[in-house]
Amino acid sequence: MKWLALLILAAAFGCAPVPSAIPEAPTAPAETPSPPAQQGEDTCGMAQHQSLIGKRESEIDRAALPPGARIICPQCMVTQDFRPNRLNLFTSTEGRVASMRCF
Repeated sequence: MKWLALLILAAAFGCAPVPSAIPEAPTAPAETPSPPAQQGEDTCGMAQHQSLIGKRESEIDRAALPPGARIICPQCMVTQDFRPNRLNLFTSTEGRVASMRCF
């Protein structure tokens, strides 16, 4: 019986939280997320680049595109992270810009 009592006491003290010797680093304030873009909202400046519709990918001056812009072909693999200020140009199977979206 004494062994059982000692075992229970040892288990109870073994589960007690141990004070941390290393102080926790202060956390940075959380950034306020921007509200999601509405469908059709021009958050990436695509209105300025409508003249690219129908052009061949090889004719596009990539330096004139906004930073982070992507040209996406039908078989291209791309990340799925949402960035409402990123211009995405979608090409057709013929290599011409068919559409564009902000995401």
